[in-house]
Amino acid sequence: MANIIQARNLHKRYGKAPALTDVNLTIEQGEIVGVVGTNGAGKSTLLKSILGLTSATGELTVCGLNPRQQQAKLMEKVSFIADTATLPKWITPAQLFEYSQKVHPNFDIKLAEQFLAKTNIKPDMRVKHMSKGMVTQLHLAIVIAINSELLVLDEPTLGLDVIRRKSFYNSLLEDYFDDNNTIVITTHQIEEVEHILTRVVFIDNGQVLLDVQMQDFAEQFVQLTTHASNQSQVELLSPIYTNKVLEGIAHIFDLKNSDTTLEQIQQFGQTKTPSLADIFVALIEGKTQSSTTQQEVTYA
Repeated sequence: MANIIQARNLHKRYGKAPALTDVNLTIEQGEIVGVVGTNGAGKSTLLKSILGLTSATGELTVCGLNPRQQQAKLMEKVSFIADTATLPKWITPAQLFEYSQKVHPNFDIKLAEQFLAKTNIKPDMRVKHMSKGMVTQLHLAIVIAINSELLVLDEPTLGLDVIRRKSFYNSLLEDYFDDNNTIVITTHQIEEVEHILTRVVFIDNGQVLLDVQMQDFAEQFVQLTTHASNQSQVELLSPIYTNKVLEGIAHIFDLKNSDTTLEQIQQFGQTKTPSLADIFVALIEGKTQSSTTQQEVTYA
């Protein structure tokens, strides 16, 4: 597969504050990659770098092009929906499609009209009379109609209800995605995209915390639920995160980066594959737990 995005040693600062620190990332054709991070973690800066909207030091190619030096050419190969995307209140879908056909060489107006026909949006309906869900569907109609190599979605369903969010991602898979497309999604609603991702990247403080293929996720991470009486023995197996749950104590383990085996863990209770949200919390808050433990040892 061809490399759609290749980043090496990306660094970006805003004044004295680091936004990206030594980011290395390769995304291949046909992947659906979720980029997950808290507010200010660096994911938006990474997307802006990919789109050529900001500069970062290091090496970066997107669709074989330099985003900053060849942005106009890059935009012929990339589609983008931002969380702050807006449309003129007076415009109708018919007018928007006609305009898009004139300005974008890869826009197929028939595909846009076919998608719109499956919604409740009428071609002569003005944007000012549409709900937020309708506007999001209209954006998706435009994206689906563009023959692009890369689709970048920055919190695309922010503010939508659960039904509209589910519909959006279903349409994305059914009407847009195939082995020739690549999708990069940033979102806070990890649970809603978990089932469509082929890969996930966690970012915190401008650094990549985790980059894992979803097919390998279940083999790398395991969650153990056990009784509090087993706490001291389980801690010897080096869990990356521990918290209380209704059933007792939950411990999360990273089997790839430790000498602990699944068999050792299973003797203490029930195990299961944690969710992406569980692992994200474990990696972010686990650093705090480790720091607290070190301070307790230092000052004891």
